[in-house]
Amino acid sequence: MSRFPLIFRHYFKRNALNPINLAVYLALPVALVVLNVLGNIGVVEMNVGDIDLLPETVVTQFTTMLAAAFMVSFQFFSGELLLESIYSDFREGPQRWRLLATPVPQRTFLAGLSASSWALNLVQGILIFGIIALAFGVYWGNLLVFIAVLLLISIMSQLLAALFSLLIPKQKLASIVWNLFCFAQMLLAGFFFVPLGDSAFATFMATHGTPLSLGWRAIAYAGPVLYDMSSALFNIGILAAITAVIALAVIILSIGRRKKA
Repeated sequence: MSRFPLIFRHYFKRNALNPINLAVYLALPVALVVLNVLGNIGVVEMNVGDIDLLPETVVTQFTTMLAAAFMVSFQFFSGELLLESIYSDFREGPQRWRLLATPVPQRTFLAGLSASSWALNLVQGILIFGIIALAFGVYWGNLLVFIAVLLLISIMSQLLAALFSLLIPKQKLASIVWNLFCFAQMLLAGFFFVPLGDSAFATFMATHGTPLSLGWRAIAYAGPVLYDMSSALFNIGILAAITAVIALAVIILSIGRRKKA
């Protein structure tokens, strides 16, 4: 009988009942999204007269896209939970030796840990979706596109966390690199409202150059701002391809590490 369900429940309960995890990976992202939306709605309303659309339409579009930008961003930042757990349980902490002494293969523990972290990521995305929809009455567009983006971005963040743990020997360095990677994605995708110029490179990075820009624009193309399903599906296809490449890299590196051991 597989021990995976039991291991999954153990790690999910450990993550979900940890007040620090709840604060950092659930409460804080939701609060930041709500505060940013509230803080920027006033700015939009002051300038809405310069836009040839109904004021309610402009505010709704802006609110949706700001929330979508933060949602996809926090999916990546929350991948650090898996990154830290891999190091603490399998690399640097005393838990490593206890796990090695059990008859259950390490890959089963890793699978349960990854699945529990992924589940918490999904809960975070669903909370942002639901709270923003209920509190601000936003229109998220095509629900299937939103679900596809959430699933792909959340899976990609877990795979990247696993990849970082395979490539970087120390937890502190891995955590620093991870956060720099996440902030760099936000900057290149244009989420910081920092002008990066009109060069072809800047335009590409803001539209298709990062997983964040791909996911964010897929949601935008599916109804909230435009209705261009072919572009939305194209972005989802690229996200799926990137996810598959990262998964393949994780598998190859894991097999290589196992052979060395």
